[in-house]
Amino acid sequence: MNKLFIDDKAIVFIKDELAKESASAIRIFTGGGGCCSRFQVAPVNKALTGDVTHRKDGITVHIEKEIAENTGLIWIKFDEPKGLLIEFE
Repeated sequence: MNKLFIDDKAIVFIKDELAKESASAIRIFTGGGGCCSRFQVAPVNKALTGDVTHRKDGITVHIEKEIAENTGLIWIKFDEPKGLLIEFE
């Protein structure tokens, strides 16, 4: 992964959620299983082994190693009706 972008609305949302959860970072990972795997985000206090860590605008983001190795760009956005959105390229 070469670049991580987080829009201003997402920064505010993430900081508020981290404060509510008493967490220090968010983690992006592949969740689910079988035919229904999907990308998920969760508040965490530490990275897992192999995670790639980025700091952006006061937010620490731990990204699952497989995702980091297979993407060039990650956009984290916030949309009022949909919530937090993550796009990969």
